Amino acid sequence: MPGSRDNLKILLGAVISLVPFSAGIAWTWMQLAVGLRRLGHDVIYLEQVDPSWWVDAAGRACRPANSLNRQLFTDTMRRFDLYETAWQIDGRGEPVAGGRQRMHRQLAGADLLINMAGHVRADAVMDRVRRRVYVDQDPVYTQLWHAAYGKDIGLDRHDMFAGVGLNIGTPATAVPSCGRSWQPVLPAVVADLWPAGDTPDGGRFTTIASWESFSDLTYQGRWYRGKRASFTRLAGLPRRVPGQQFELALRRQHPDDERRALRYGWHIAQAGRVAGDLDTYQDYLAGSRGEIGITKQAYVTAGSGWFSDRATHYLASGRPVITQATGAEAHLPTGAGLLVFDTCAQAAEAVEAVSRDYRRHCRAARELAADIFDYRVVLPPFVEACLA
Repeated sequence: MPGSRDNLKILLGAVISLVPFSAGIAWTWMQLAVGLRRLGHDVIYLEQVDPSWWVDAAGRACRPANSLNRQLFTDTMRRFDLYETAWQIDGRGEPVAGGRQRMHRQLAGADLLINMAGHVRADAVMDRVRRRVYVDQDPVYTQLWHAAYGKDIGLDRHDMFAGVGLNIGTPATAVPSCGRSWQPVLPAVVADLWPAGDTPDGGRFTTIASWESFSDLTYQGRWYRGKRASFTRLAGLPRRVPGQQFELALRRQHPDDERRALRYGWHIAQAGRVAGDLDTYQDYLAGSRGEIGITKQAYVTAGSGWFSDRATHYLASGRPVITQATGAEAHLPTGAGLLVFDTCAQAAEAVEAVSRDYRRHCRAARELAADIFDYRVVLPPFVEACLA
């Protein structure tokens, strides 16, 4: 019989095993899965895998059983005690490994599919779940791809729409809603998975980023660009605050970008080294002085209300977050633990404000994670909205 609102069978569709592994993304999905399970729901994790993904540790194509993807998936699921209800599936919705009948028994009678960026598309899954929810992780891009560029991103196969762009579908942004009502949802944090360590006396303000994930878009005469455009405005920050150090942990950066950052006084780390493992990622955040958030220019220009899941990881680690204003600040408490800026000068002022009373901002960061982003605060109303 269908689950009550207190006990639902929930399918969570998302990606973690695509190489190179992103520990930040994995932490986001795992906190969502763990949070839903702790609320009493039965959670089944699904990752739809393309055959081209299967590679070994050297990057060579291989069989699924021998792949790095499979190893990353199983290791992650075992760590969070999800392995018995986690499946990698192919485009037909069949399991890559494990018993077909057992998987289909688990999926039977599913109440809800929470489909991150519409990742799961297999008919065998989509057609057997009672309610399908598309959760937008790339606001502005998602809506423009669909409305202005005619890209099929699977919206039509879903019953409800949510996203981390808190202003999408409101008068606060000119980004089209694509004829959908978008339910805002914040990233969920399971605080006890982020033990707060000692407050460091030194450390650098850091950020972990994929430099250019998407191509620039244009809509009604305005350009919506990536992080390179945002960094151009922020490049001179180390010179404005000579008493502090700043570090970019970059993935897919251009050598010219790296040389420019070094010239302005930024330190450079490789994202694969600091975010390629769940524990190393947590250690890197805990060893940081705080996050200096460099946001896709598209999120800023659009006033999308986007808020970073990675920022919540810093907050849960007890590290202050200084990030670019996207309109999310209208929905969140700022000033202690979380500070926002528009210009490089304002970013420098925020860094100095945090440094003057650093321990207070560290405490406030942890309190924000517990009061605003805790799974017990974020997920119950989200699940209720999904069923409405």
